[in-house]
Amino acid sequence: MNIHGNSRKEEIMALRIIMAVFMLPILPICFGAFWFLAGEKRGTQFGVALWEGAREQTQVQEIKKRYKRELKLYALICLLVFFLTLLPKHESLLVTGMVAWAFFAFVFLLLPFRRANQRMRGQKQEYLASLPKEGKPESREEILVDVTAAGAPKQKSPRKAIYAGCAFAMLAPIAELLFYRIWYRPWLPGLLAVESTLLATACAAWCFLAYVRFYDKQRVNVFTYNSQVNMQLAGIRRYHLGRFCTIMAWLTGAFNWGMLLAFHFPPNMFLWLVFILSFLFGSISIALMFYCWRQIGKGSQKYLDGEPLAEEDGDKYWIWGMVYYNKNDSRSFVEARAGLGVTSNMAKPAMKYTVILALLVLFLTIALVCGESVLEDFTPVSLSYKTGTLTAEHWKKEYQIPQEEIKQAALLEELPDIRRKSGTSMEHVLKGNYYCETDRRDFKVCLNPKEPPFLMVECSDGRWYLLGGSDGEETRQVYTHLGNAMVR
Repeated sequence: MNIHGNSRKEEIMALRIIMAVFMLPILPICFGAFWFLAGEKRGTQFGVALWEGAREQTQVQEIKKRYKRELKLYALICLLVFFLTLLPKHESLLVTGMVAWAFFAFVFLLLPFRRANQRMRGQKQEYLASLPKEGKPESREEILVDVTAAGAPKQKSPRKAIYAGCAFAMLAPIAELLFYRIWYRPWLPGLLAVESTLLATACAAWCFLAYVRFYDKQRVNVFTYNSQVNMQLAGIRRYHLGRFCTIMAWLTGAFNWGMLLAFHFPPNMFLWLVFILSFLFGSISIALMFYCWRQIGKGSQKYLDGEPLAEEDGDKYWIWGMVYYNKNDSRSFVEARAGLGVTSNMAKPAMKYTVILALLVLFLTIALVCGESVLEDFTPVSLSYKTGTLTAEHWKKEYQIPQEEIKQAALLEELPDIRRKSGTSMEHVLKGNYYCETDRRDFKVCLNPKEPPFLMVECSDGRWYLLGGSDGEETRQVYTHLGNAMVR
């Protein structure tokens, strides 16, 4: 009975289910976000400042309807492409396809908004061209600054609770140093791998504190010509954003502790636990974000009612209605014209290069990880015995065992039931550190599970190996040569 064959089929099917349940929600989330962008925001629509009578124009209403039709069509295309990514049988192609689809869906759904922005700009130009020369609004280059608000003492968000949340997240990797010894499980990855994962998650919690500190230093946004109203609006935003970041710091800490527990559960439950944790974390985070901005909107509207908005035209500074680029503005962040929150001023060198660097790191990391995954999946393993050394290779030399260190060797026609602790587990290659439930021992593995038999080797220092070649005949020949050498 091929235990591992059935296990691999179950793993691939489980991976498909996990990827589908985890990645598919990206589509309705993006669709809902872009559908939300069709609404008017502070005198702008599709990133263009509305002109007099724009709301009543049938052309503007038609642009909005056309945008929604295109968005539905593009979402349907994204859904069809998603199902295509589920077809590959290779784990590496499945994961790579899903990651590529996530980027494709976001960029593809952005195109209808870009077209709507261009149509709105065109419609506005037609309106301005139809005005008599003396009736055209003057183009202004100045940036509105609330001098009274700028001179007032800056208020700071409460930070004790967020510091506590960050500390709660940091306790997980500290606790794991103790748990790894007193609650050790044979299938656990190395301590370095576990600690790196928990520390990276803990550092994410501190990012929320950094955001709060940075936001407190920002200049008060000019919403109206009333300084008191502007400061009240700034206070509302500071309160709700500080509260959101505090909850997120604690939520990240809870996620980190959940990851710690998941590492200590049996390996066949690990993926499901991580999926459940990630799904809950993502769902709660999105719900909290929308709730935060809804509360900001409701609180702000009470002060904005009856106040004339101090909104500059500034369409030329907004690329596609989303990206702000204004060399004359000293601010690093400004109120976004489309969507929620703030956006960075890409004319600021620090912001520009930070965004470019972050995108480069993101794309290079994904390309390297996916590229290495594909390389691992499609490069055959090999096993050889030359000049007294047993060598297992998989696009590089993985293990080299001198003959004098080999205590015994056996040929297995079937692969034992082994579970990965760290390394690679794909349809055509198993490599790294594994644990065998039956024999209750660790193995260093490098083989193709589709090509029995397999060579089991015990070394004099107590290490065990499971090795294999590109085909069964290669492994049998190596076993024969090794046996003859050990007899001499």
